[in-house]
Amino acid sequence: MRAKLNRVLAIVGCILLLFPAFAAGSSQTSNDLTSVERLVNLCKLWGAIKYFHPYLAYKDIDWDAALVKAIPRVQAAKTPEEYAAAVRSLLDALGDPATRLIRNEISEPTKGERSPFSTKTGDGILVVTIAKEDSADFAGTNQKLIALSNEISKARGVVFDLRSGADMGFIFGISGLNNKLSSAPVYSPGRRMRMHVGFTPQFGATSGGYYSAFYTVDGERFSPSGNTKDVPIVFLAAEKSKLPPIALALQAAGKGAIVFEGSASDASAVTIRHIKLGDDLEVGVRLSELVYEDGAGGLSADLVIPASSVYGSENPAFKAALNLIRNPSKGTVSRSHLPARAVQPVERSYSEMSYPAVEYRLLAAFRIWTVINYFFPYKDLMGETWNEVLKQFIPRFEAASNAQEYALTVAEMVTHVHDSHAFVVGPALIEYFGVAPPPVQARLIEGVPVVTGLLDEAAAKESGIEVGDVILKVDGEDVQTRIERYSRYIAASTPQSLMYNVTSRLLAGADGSTAILTVRDRMDRVREVRTVRKRQYLSGMRAQRNGEILKLLPGNIGYADLDRLPVAMVDQMFEMFKDTKAIVFDMRGYPNGTAWAIAPRLTERRSVDAARFQRPVAMSPDGEGEDLTTFTATESFIQTTPKTDKRIYKGKTVMLIDERTISQAEHTGLFFESANGTKFIGSHTAGANGDVTNFSVPGGIRIGFTGQSVRHADGRQLQRIGLVPDIEVKPTIAGVRAGKDEVLEKAIEFVKRNTE
Repeated sequence: MRAKLNRVLAIVGCILLLFPAFAAGSSQTSNDLTSVERLVNLCKLWGAIKYFHPYLAYKDIDWDAALVKAIPRVQAAKTPEEYAAAVRSLLDALGDPATRLIRNEISEPTKGERSPFSTKTGDGILVVTIAKEDSADFAGTNQKLIALSNEISKARGVVFDLRSGADMGFIFGISGLNNKLSSAPVYSPGRRMRMHVGFTPQFGATSGGYYSAFYTVDGERFSPSGNTKDVPIVFLAAEKSKLPPIALALQAAGKGAIVFEGSASDASAVTIRHIKLGDDLEVGVRLSELVYEDGAGGLSADLVIPASSVYGSENPAFKAALNLIRNPSKGTVSRSHLPARAVQPVERSYSEMSYPAVEYRLLAAFRIWTVINYFFPYKDLMGETWNEVLKQFIPRFEAASNAQEYALTVAEMVTHVHDSHAFVVGPALIEYFGVAPPPVQARLIEGVPVVTGLLDEAAAKESGIEVGDVILKVDGEDVQTRIERYSRYIAASTPQSLMYNVTSRLLAGADGSTAILTVRDRMDRVREVRTVRKRQYLSGMRAQRNGEILKLLPGNIGYADLDRLPVAMVDQMFEMFKDTKAIVFDMRGYPNGTAWAIAPRLTERRSVDAARFQRPVAMSPDGEGEDLTTFTATESFIQTTPKTDKRIYKGKTVMLIDERTISQAEHTGLFFESANGTKFIGSHTAGANGDVTNFSVPGGIRIGFTGQSVRHADGRQLQRIGLVPDIEVKPTIAGVRAGKDEVLEKAIEFVKRNTE
């Protein structure tokens, strides 16, 4: 017998080794979330509250500090209970009873018979007891309330017992009951909530017009119907109750009272969005505040009675409600006034932290995810799930071992928005990429970096660098390896834009350092050259070309370099080119706001539709509310060309484009194509348009991104595609070495062929 028992114990021991959770008596289950998944959910909760909880628009609450305090507790949580405690520590910073953690448990069936829907006391008080299932049985409850409405005027008073938590606001209205409770019109308070039209930049100005605001949903007006007379009315509520608007309206008019059993708050009357956290937990987040006609807010009960385990007619709160019917109070409920406007705290960049602690590194990840989630207009074009990006990067932010690794992690996370407007700037990144170029410019030609311009001819000549040299190595590193390394940390809408942005940084280093370049020259010789990097060369990299801004080309063709043309020269340009048969607009670079002055003079039509805009309007966080999981809104408008009374140019126009054509440059193309069908010659543009906005993360790192969506006037997509050339032509290494502008040559050929 003992041998058999030993064998059984041995088998059990093996099982315990395979399943140690049983051996340890752990409360964890296979459904428990990992630390990363909990941090993902914490991020979503924190971000939802940050931008949509009304308190954070005007109260002095350090929401960053609350997160920093909660993160270690979430990381250390071994059980759902410890996770729940960590979340509560975050919510405690709000001091808001309406925003609370909820444990989702399976409801036990009601024991015994439920109270009758309606009864009358011996002295004629009508008692209406609403059970949880009554709100689900819409049709049945609606009929009960219709039948009940005729009894109200005959009663001494009415008690509506709403302690079950049933939501009866809609059914009270559709049944007509709201209009049977007062002999004169009464008004419920409005609800004010936060909204954000785009993302207001934290640094500098923007032409996007983005803003945040409170908006107020009007209160309801309840007018009497039929022969309605006033009788005392009391609404009996508890912590989980949902008060219908008529209850607040009657209380505000002095025609009704509200009695709470247990604690009282406006949680029973404001808008709540439920956000799931896993582990059978969710948080109900306040989205609104009550606003009365006099500017006061909040909800004050006429009576608050301590919770009791006594039920039925002997329940203290129920007895207090009946007593208010029998002895109506003549007092008024006091409320405090809400601040009239929001004054949001300045977002801290924690620039003193060169290498932030792990909690602040995760704060950075949370900020990035939240801002992009609610305010990036091109989320649908990212091509990957933003939630998964957060899940992937949380461990990497935790593991970053020094300032540079942290900064590069920030940069790499931002690349997943796939937006050429997305920039990341910080001290460690400046050190990584360098701030000073050598005295040359390079572009990717035929798939390899080629010297295309000289920023300092004397310095370049002294080092032996020439236009047309193919760059093979930089400081001993193979150039393709360097391109791949840099590409991990630079965001781009399109492959061509990525390669341009990478190549622009490829040769840079510390100011005063020596650039060691291995090049292949036009004689096919491979040689090593050395030259000094200087920060002063950066200013020279802005201009893409030199020479005349305006000139006449052979064949009576005008040429305008829009990269350098100022608005002040537009009239001069049209006067100079008034008799030409065509104008070539060179937009291989970035313009100076000239599209609005030029486009109206390319067409006899007035106010031509030029571009379609959409900007995100964030009015509610992701989560669950009634039958909704997410709610998105956009502000849309069509931008038209300005009006002009000046002479119209009637010749043909073409615009030269390539990967340097970005944002306002692409917008210029939208204006020109809408005005007169300007043809595009060259190669695909960067594919990033829409005003840029920005924010910061710990470590003094600044991040920019596109703030609004822009499309062609006919609705075609521009972002991540770019302007598409009507005639595609790209420069060649041979052309660069020969000093040719092959794109311009193709444009001249096109004009001559189509104007002769």
